[in-house]
Order: sequence, then structure tokens, then C-alpha cells
Amino acid sequence: MATPVPEARWGSCSFCGDAVPPDAKICPTCGKPWGGSTAERAAETRSRPAHQRAVLLRWLRVLVVVAIVGGIGWAIISAEISGPTTYADPLTGTWTLTLQPGGWGLLAGNITGEDYVTGNFSVETPVAADVIVMIFNATEFAAFYSHQAAQTAVPPYSNVTAARIVFSASYTDEYYFVFQNPYPAGSNLTEKVYVSTTYETNVVLG
Repeated sequence: MATPVPEARWGSCSFCGDAVPPDAKICPTCGKPWGGSTAERAAETRSRPAHQRAVLLRWLRVLVVVAIVGGIGWAIISAEISGPTTYADPLTGTWTLTLQPGGWGLLAGNITGEDYVTGNFSVETPVAADVIVMIFNATEFAAFYSHQAAQTAVPPYSNVTAARIVFSASYTDEYYFVFQNPYPAGSNLTEKVYVSTTYETNVVLG
């Protein structure tokens, strides 16, 4: 009768806790030297310190995986709860524009078609001085900037001290709100104009 051949047993590395194939000289995961015989492997695998270390390492790996998965899940959930990142619109805010005689200043930003901008403006100094306010789309502003004939998007506010702003964009474009000092350069009359505007969307949510 043939003598039975002992079954080759896989061991557990006492350093990293991973499985070690039969008759391996080193652990394939961490490279720690490992007993070459099945008997040596079985003895080390059964040793209490090695077993405790392997169990601890397995739990640590589980905790690391759980922490990573939990972090990714929290990032996804918090992004869904908070919604997309919002940015302050360049046409929402308050400003004080300093206009040299014959010069101008502006506010500019993109407006989606059918959205609108509301607000008001007033000349702070000199008191009761006039200002001209013109609203251009991108193409017409380029013409205005080049000192060419330009068409305003709506009739301009001509020679007023203060007024409300209500502008509704009929199509999506970049719009320029130009505040112009109407007094000639020789007047030495520098104006300070207070402007407050709010971008309003025409989209109804829900």
C-alpha cells in the first residue's frame, strides 16, 4: 500500500497576514522570509502571536477600505445635498464709479435670454449733476469702444441724476451697462455715481 503524500497547505504570513502558497520561500505580498517546508509553515501559522497579528492586519485593512468607501460616499451625498457650486453674478452688487469729464465706466456680464437686471443709480457728487446710461450687447459695445456708431439695446437714460434700472434681455449675450459723464473735459467736473443692480432669472423652479 502506497504511503499517502501529505497535503500541501497554504499558510498565512505572520507579518502581513496574506496567504502564502505551499513551499514558498518568501511571502509573495510583503517579501518576508518564510519557512520552506509544510511543517514549518503549519507551525508558524498556528503560533498565537502570528495569528493575532494576521487578524489585526485583516481588520486594519477592512477599516481602511470602509473609511475610503465612506469618504467617497459622503462626498457624493454632500454634493447632491448642496447642489452645484454657485458663483456671484457680475451684474449683482453695488459699486461707486468715478467718471472723469467726458469719460465713462461700466458694468458687464452675461445675461440669459428673458432674464433681467433690476436696480438703480444716482450721481453722488456733484449733487444734481447729470449722467448718461447706455446698455449695449457685445457687438454694439465693440463699436462704441472703437468710437463708431453703436445701437443701444434699449433707449439710453439721457442726462438724468438718478433713475431705476429695469432691463430684460431678449436673447442671450454679454451686455455692457455704460455710465458716461456728459460734461466736456474742460469742465473739470468729475462724477461719482452709485450703482446697485441685481440679476434676476426668469426660470420658475419646481
